[in-house]
Amino acid sequence: MSAMDIEEPVSPAARLAALEKLELSLVDGAAGDLGSVSAQLLLLYVVADRLDEARFVWRRSPEAARAASAPLRGAWTVGAALWERRDVPGAIEILETGAWDDATAPLAAEAAAAVRDRELLLFASSYGEVRLGKVAAALRLTDQQALEACRSRGWVFSATSATLKPKPPPEAAPTFDGFEQLQHLTAIVTQLSQN
Repeated sequence: MSAMDIEEPVSPAARLAALEKLELSLVDGAAGDLGSVSAQLLLLYVVADRLDEARFVWRRSPEAARAASAPLRGAWTVGAALWERRDVPGAIEILETGAWDDATAPLAAEAAAAVRDRELLLFASSYGEVRLGKVAAALRLTDQQALEACRSRGWVFSATSATLKPKPPPEAAPTFDGFEQLQHLTAIVTQLSQN
């Protein structure tokens, strides 16, 4: 099985599961192959906003795989920039301009879109009114591109003050109940105890 065996379109969970399985099968294989698969896995975790798991992909990647794979190093640079929200615009820049290969370039574009969507959600949750320039800088877009992205979400723009009034996001329903949450926490603890 190779990275190319994972075909589009499949659900994000299925893509993650397939790459995790592939990563395990390549542990004793060529460093370049493992690096490519680990980069894809790390980027999918960024897309899913599962940065803890992305960090563990990096931590368990052998030095040889890190050295052999520029996409893996780039993917971790993105993860590190997003970790604790240290440099979100920098992460978007790396996603857009990084040295991605054919397997990781579409995932990098998908990750950039996902990061921007999360940023817009944070703006909508945090601000009653925000300057267009601030949104554009945070999203690493031109003012016009940021305005289009915001208007597509129903935000109101005031040209006189160059501000946006975000449309508040709908109340999010809990993503999983008690048992599913317990399973998720168990999986994380198990992964942590293995490292």
